Amino acid sequence: MATTVALLNMKGGVGKTTLAVNLAWHLYLNEQKNVLLVDLDPQFNATQYVMDYQAFQKQRKTGGTIADLLVDPPTLDLRLKKVKKNPRLALHTIEKSVDGKRFDLLPAELNLAWVVKNPAQMDYRLEKLLVTLRNDYDYVFIDCAPTDSVLTTMALTASDYLLIPMRPDRFSILGFANLNETIKIFRNNCPDPHSVQVLGIVFTQVTGTSTVEQEAMNDIRTAAEKEGTYLFTSSLKYSNSFSRSVKDQTPIFGTGYAQYRTRRAPAKIAEEVKLRIAALTANAGAAKGKK
Repeated sequence: MATTVALLNMKGGVGKTTLAVNLAWHLYLNEQKNVLLVDLDPQFNATQYVMDYQAFQKQRKTGGTIADLLVDPPTLDLRLKKVKKNPRLALHTIEKSVDGKRFDLLPAELNLAWVVKNPAQMDYRLEKLLVTLRNDYDYVFIDCAPTDSVLTTMALTASDYLLIPMRPDRFSILGFANLNETIKIFRNNCPDPHSVQVLGIVFTQVTGTSTVEQEAMNDIRTAAEKEGTYLFTSSLKYSNSFSRSVKDQTPIFGTGYAQYRTRRAPAKIAEEVKLRIAALTANAGAAKGKK
């Protein structure tokens, strides 16, 4: 069964989607893993990263999106009935290898915002949806909306781990405090003791050229230590090449003119993610053994 990781930050524009897409792409392409990328943001940036307009319109007409799977319209046409009966119809294959390994997307669209407007009985819908898909994959990455809403609750409920992309600026410290409060409220209010574990903070869009940025990183490091939150040693540097990768719909490590350090970043972060998962799993096993 897949390991499910949600990428969440209450602040937009921090490179969350960029990190999610490139981590997923790296694990598929360079580590031969079956990977599913779930776009859980009504802005559907992850979807636009890997699908052009024509492919997206075809997907909406013939397959559907995550909005079709989560939202119950007043009447169901034949296409929606088929998609709800077989959620795999809503998957878009980004790449597939000759030996059958897959990198798939569960795309989003603006209609996903209906979930936020009508949140009743939505908390477990994503988890129930992924139950039907997780056995097909090694990893599931959920690109979350930058809001404290039912979409956040759905993602936390459906995930094993939480990864926090964070741009090192003065706004991030308050955002980190808000995120910690959201996680605490989720754990206190969740009907069952679902224990999504925090992998840690990954710095994104790091320029390395500003003393203000370095001061912000130090402040975030202090806040993370106070909360007992792991801070990744690997980071995603700022690069104009990411804009090129989005335009060309390629991973950063397949993008022309990207510097070596930039191309290597997803691999280094992915390796640290795996080490963190192993460490948390070992700690959980040790704690269980003491009971």
